[in-house]
Amino acid sequence: MVKAAKKKGHIVMVPFMAQGHIIPFLALARQIQQRTNFTITIANTPLNIQYLRSALSSPNEIRLAELPFNSTQHGLPPNIENTEKLPLIDIIKLFHSSLSLEALIRSLTSQITIEEGQPPLCTISNVILGWVNNVAKSLGNFTALSSVA
Repeated sequence: MVKAAKKKGHIVMVPFMAQGHIIPFLALARQIQQRTNFTITIANTPLNIQYLRSALSSPNEIRLAELPFNSTQHGLPPNIENTEKLPLIDIIKLFHSSLSLEALIRSLTSQITIEEGQPPLCTISNVILGWVNNVAKSLGNFTALSSVA
């Protein structure tokens, strides 16, 4: 019987909550996965994860971590979790609301560390979400910050 190849490591990706960031992160995740044997997890809010799930050809292709988020608790319109339908005047509220995800990313990273016996190899995020860098460093993993242009 042939055993499945053991994964070499884990990469956590946290794109900013905008299609212009989520789509390139998905493309990057696919490239990394095709070239390595790493487990890739993309973490985001429920509606953004729903979009990512529909964009994946295989449910096992890339792991998706859904981070609970209630837009109205942050002064945003109901069921708005990215910039797509967000009035321009509310974009700053979306930036600030991303801070509510910090504890959830910390928990996700800790859970991966416990399950795999080591922290993720790295966390990839947007420069906009600088707090992700602080979370990753505090938990002992490398971070890469991306700027989508």
